[in-house]
Amino acid sequence: MMSTAKASWVIARRDFVATVMSRSFIIFLLFPVLMIGFSIGFGAMLGKMERHENLPRIAVIASEAAFRPIAAAQARLKPAFREDEMAELVRVEPDYQVGPQIGDLLAAADKRFVAVLSSGPGGMRLTGAVGPGDPAPRQVRAILHAARQEQALSAAGRTVPPERIELVKVTESAGAVAAQRATTARAGQWLLFMVTVMLAGMLLSNMIEEKSNKVIEVLAAAVPIDAIFLGKLGAMLSVSLTGLALWAATAVAAVQLWPSGGASLPTPAVGWPLFILLALLYFSMNYLLLGALFLGLGSQASSVREVQSISMPVTIGQVFIFFFATAAAGSYNGLMGLAAAVFPFSSPMMMIARAAQAGELWPHLLALAWQALWVWLTVALGASLFRRNVLKSGGGGTRPLLRRRA
Repeated sequence: MMSTAKASWVIARRDFVATVMSRSFIIFLLFPVLMIGFSIGFGAMLGKMERHENLPRIAVIASEAAFRPIAAAQARLKPAFREDEMAELVRVEPDYQVGPQIGDLLAAADKRFVAVLSSGPGGMRLTGAVGPGDPAPRQVRAILHAARQEQALSAAGRTVPPERIELVKVTESAGAVAAQRATTARAGQWLLFMVTVMLAGMLLSNMIEEKSNKVIEVLAAAVPIDAIFLGKLGAMLSVSLTGLALWAATAVAAVQLWPSGGASLPTPAVGWPLFILLALLYFSMNYLLLGALFLGLGSQASSVREVQSISMPVTIGQVFIFFFATAAAGSYNGLMGLAAAVFPFSSPMMMIARAAQAGELWPHLLALAWQALWVWLTVALGASLFRRNVLKSGGGGTRPLLRRRA
């Protein structure tokens, strides 16, 4: 029999060529690109429409002269808010009976007023489906306060010019840099998680297909079981990196063709070249860890239904691990951050977040070695279970990974 390394290379080359040269691989590459493109386009369009449609509209029952200072105060305060964040005040001519008019305005479906501002015996009154914690009442209160101040100054013959503030821009500040790098950290975690979960599932279908047509038995008779697992992991990792290269090229082209030039993430602490290299290494480790787990579980299944039953709990567990790593990203030196870095299945996502926020390199060398050890242990355990439970050939432990077979 061939050595483990040589047999792994043969299996990896066979699976890589068979996967890349198939038509399904082209469809697999195009589907995420089309889905992400449509999602971004529709998401941006629907988000803008939703912000505009959900903008609070408040009717102000006042004469034109009484509404003029309110409109002026709103125009002065509006630049302090983002677009579609400040409530829209619409003047309505007063009627003889204010109470019924308020009810009619709130009941008018075409006008879509959330509240009505009117004058009462004790002052201004805001009637509608708004509470004390909503931003609309606070905005109305600030607008009325600014309007009264302006009216008081005008009555006294005084005017207060707007305060001039000299803006001194510095290259960076500790608080701003930390907040920006936290954005890059979470973006790296999300991308690592999504790509890994999307690509690791190929190992399950590959293993169950070869088990159903008895190919795995032929391979097991010719090469060590450990070589089969390592070869399949290496082949699928190469396929995934090939897909990532094509997706990255598509993303770069899309950013260049985007009218606004695309949004850019803040520069990570280790710099973009090293961050991209670490991202590829941590993706490889995360893929190998999850792929080895999927491969070991898939080797125990005998049908597609069993594969789906097995993969669902693993995927749900990976989602919880992702949330754990995301929650610990802000405190990478704290107890939670260290725990996420030590736990093998959350370690790649935690360490990519650390690379975005801290510039030390030695923790990444330790983390990569630790993750590689767990990849070896997971592959050895999966091969041992496959040998014992499926091939019924007894236990071999992890010894085939440590020495060459005869």
